Amino acid sequence: MHIADLDGGNLGANGIVGGGMGMAIGAALTQKIKKTDKIVVCFFGDGAVNEGTFHETLNMASIWKLPVIFYSINNMYGISTPISSVINIDYNYRRAASYGIPGHFIEDGNDLMAVYNKFEEIVKYVREGNGPVLVESITYRYLGHSTSDPGKYRTKEEVDEWKKKDPILRFEQYLLDNKLVTKKDIEAIEKASEDAVEESVKFALSSPEPTLESAFEDIFAP
Repeated sequence: MHIADLDGGNLGANGIVGGGMGMAIGAALTQKIKKTDKIVVCFFGDGAVNEGTFHETLNMASIWKLPVIFYSINNMYGISTPISSVINIDYNYRRAASYGIPGHFIEDGNDLMAVYNKFEEIVKYVREGNGPVLVESITYRYLGHSTSDPGKYRTKEEVDEWKKKDPILRFEQYLLDNKLVTKKDIEAIEKASEDAVEESVKFALSSPEPTLESAFEDIFAP
């Protein structure tokens, strides 16, 4: 869960709902001060849009015109709570107007090309120094929120219907239909991905436990 890849620009996930938003505007402020021409994308679910940090960071980002894209990935359930029961508007992106920033809606978040094309437009806008943007796309999760979640708050029929819209399978078909890859290419990609996961698991299991002293690494105390 708590993954990060600083070399690739991924500052990491965390267990606090909406916790990445404060990190995102800090990172965006850094880019603006240093004039790096880089932008920040902050990912969060629909369950985070009623957290205080959502409103605080959007407000701060808007008045400072920070280069950050707030991306609300709406899978319609905050754990077991339907989003429709906790907001009094139809979609989250409409809240952008409260902060004087653009709001964009991607109706089919399972359509990779629709997401890509919309982000191409938004990234250009933000990179040109126009300030933040709020984006929302509609998607779905097939499994429970966690291993302890049996998902009894929704029907099997609902889940099965969404599985027909699987973004990976749809994009795979798009690539095949447009003759951008062959079936053999896809099989090779899948095999390489599986091998990478297996190697990562082996590396983790064979690595020594961290020392007690490492608990004090990367800690700053004035």
